Amino acid sequence: MSFPRLPIDDELEIRSLIARYGPFADAGDPRFMDLFTEDATWTRANSPPAALGGSGLPVETLKGRDKLGAMMTEVMRKKFRMRVHHQMTDFYVEPGADGDEAVGYARALITDWRDGPGKIAMFGDYTLRFRRTSTGWRICDAVVRVLPD
Repeated sequence: MSFPRLPIDDELEIRSLIARYGPFADAGDPRFMDLFTEDATWTRANSPPAALGGSGLPVETLKGRDKLGAMMTEVMRKKFRMRVHHQMTDFYVEPGADGDEAVGYARALITDWRDGPGKIAMFGDYTLRFRRTSTGWRICDAVVRVLPD
């Protein structure tokens, strides 16, 4: 079986970008914003209550790096106190419409350590669009859907 693929250097750069997503997000690290294009969108497509495996946060779409930075401060640093962790897994990437675009898919297992020993808090599916910029590949659109839907 053969799958569409990117040139290896492009795929490795995109994989390196995704490898930083969870650690930067979980730490509320300002470098999280650098993973995205200036005009990027990030969407929480659904939001089951915490009792059903969701975050309880509102469904929303954020646009632009400044909004992503605000989310890091409000959600990761203040609400989750940097004790909720993403484990990005099952990531694959395919070519997009042209050589400067790509589409990726990942799953995220999210653990919560706020009340002592970690526990599985959420499981999400990510759909990501990437764009090549003058400074390398960046995420231009991210959509996360938490299970159950």
